[in-house]
Amino acid sequence: MRIPAAGGRALMLVSARADEGLRAAVREGRRPDTEFLYLERAHDVDLLDWSQLPFRPSLRSQAASVQHALAALPRLHRYGVVFSDGENVGIPLALALRGLGSRIPHLVLGHHLSSPRKRRYFRTLAAGERMSRVLVHSALQAELASTDLRIPRERLAVLPYCVDTDFWSPGGQVEENLIVSAGREHRDYATLAAATGGLPVRVQVAAGSLHTPEGTWSAPPSWPSKFSVRSLDHLQLREAYRRAALVVIPVLETDFQAGITSVLEAMAVGCPVITSATAGRSEAIEDGVNGVLVPPGDAAALGAAVTRLIGDPGERRRLGASARETAVQRHRIGVFGDALARHLDELAQGARRLAVAGPARDEG
Repeated sequence: MRIPAAGGRALMLVSARADEGLRAAVREGRRPDTEFLYLERAHDVDLLDWSQLPFRPSLRSQAASVQHALAALPRLHRYGVVFSDGENVGIPLALALRGLGSRIPHLVLGHHLSSPRKRRYFRTLAAGERMSRVLVHSALQAELASTDLRIPRERLAVLPYCVDTDFWSPGGQVEENLIVSAGREHRDYATLAAATGGLPVRVQVAAGSLHTPEGTWSAPPSWPSKFSVRSLDHLQLREAYRRAALVVIPVLETDFQAGITSVLEAMAVGCPVITSATAGRSEAIEDGVNGVLVPPGDAAALGAAVTRLIGDPGERRRLGASARETAVQRHRIGVFGDALARHLDELAQGARRLAVAGPARDEG
């Protein structure tokens, strides 16, 4: 169902290149769909992406985010609400809106609000004042945003992250004696190597990140001989998930949902997942129901969980089927995109009601 943004269409700032190359790759099934293309198709949301900026960035940076926010400002008079797809661009846009005195509703998707650098923007510059609503992916991030960053609780909402369950789907490949791990940000590959280096199983590590190639991670001093470490494109990674007996996403202790993209991809493929039970972990995995959680940095616990599941094909099938069901029911792009559209609509309608009521009623 189409949910129009009252008071005018919505503008979404997209921290990626939504150019014809990406659109063609999605149409042709060479890469997964995205929530921003879904919003454009299903909810008439206009996109301002990196391909439309003067210097056309390809990676996230402070300069790119400032440029992005500045490019949005001359367009805002045409819209009833603006949506920043991350705090990287949401913070500079919020500061610019405050400086200009603009009252356009501003929805922000927050991924890791509590990092020390971002904390300064909220605590010192009050960046949250021009964020009408902030959506976060975990209860802990909502709590930290309220107590530490001073964002009013009524302007926070938890929205679980999404995955393209059509692209990331089971493929019927023959299962191999293979463990797959993926991602870079906050990954604890040193613990993975210590836990599995002596086990009779191959390990494929796809260690890469588009948005945070410089992100914190832990690698072993030397990779065990049974490890293969290389970058994989989306099709190659899907093929690896489909062949894997297990997907293991080891994460360093952190207060945000590091690893959630890889976890959801593997769940959607129907592969059993083991991941770290960090303080900021996703609620996507319920231990023993649709995956397995182990303490972060505990090589012995991780090794024991891997050994147990490798030796129990029936349990792997059960966990994988439950993981797929969770991904489809709770995390598919349509569920996520429709929820985003409802938030945009609520903010735009609220602003229109205030405008109709006028200053006197607004003050009362």
